Amino acid sequence: MGATGQTGSFQGHAIPASFFFCFGVFFLVLTLRRARSLPPGASFAEAHIPEKNMPMVRKLSLILIVCTTLGGVYEGIGGIIGTGNFFNEAGHETLYTLYFFVGVVMLLESGQRLPADSSRSALSLALFLEYVLWYDHAIMKKDGTDRHIHVIMALICLAGSVVTAWSVCKPSSVAAYVGGWGMMVLQSFWLITAGINAEFYAIHRHDMGVLLCLEILAMVSIVILGFVCCGPPLKMSEGGYLNGVDTTSRPGRSERKEYETLHLDDDEGENEV
Repeated sequence: MGATGQTGSFQGHAIPASFFFCFGVFFLVLTLRRARSLPPGASFAEAHIPEKNMPMVRKLSLILIVCTTLGGVYEGIGGIIGTGNFFNEAGHETLYTLYFFVGVVMLLESGQRLPADSSRSALSLALFLEYVLWYDHAIMKKDGTDRHIHVIMALICLAGSVVTAWSVCKPSSVAAYVGGWGMMVLQSFWLITAGINAEFYAIHRHDMGVLLCLEILAMVSIVILGFVCCGPPLKMSEGGYLNGVDTTSRPGRSERKEYETLHLDDDEGENEV
């Protein structure tokens, strides 16, 4: 029980929040650096989606496995100290287990034992199961504000799962790729909000929507500001490509323009006659 009368503690929320924040920011910064180093006319999606740097994936998988193992042990020790039961915080331990699973899949993918982008498919599954955990956790809450906070957390996880799954299915969508990592950052923001509500300041229920909107705006602003300040200059090249991204709405658009031009010339010729 926190200082505000809510369940949980700030530390218990801040630890997973730091993981989600670091994980999301790492890939956002990496995406920015890669976009800056693209050769002229190259496509980011073709060059980097799915992930092709397997040594990096292997290192990240080992970090993820170690961190989630430590997190699960931390929760178990806390349960033993508090109630004498290692599985007293089974929900939190399951949360760490989900991302331990992602780490294992990343390790197998880096060793070419699983197909490309299996790790992000596993991440999408973990986010969906996290939604299930948070929603189930929410409906057991007696306090309306506490329940509302956890319902919003569940919805953030669900949205992140959908965006990540869409990015896996549509690797050409750089926006979905960036959005998936951005949702990880948003989840970290909301976890901190839940921690503050649990231990330091009881947030009024009618302020929840305001806080969520501001945090979404902050996350999007960080992405946009990073791209504007540090991203590659946008230049239109021949053929309707913007830094390697086809800006035409559909195949054959240039041919359509040529046809329309010829048709216009024909009309002018008829008027002259």
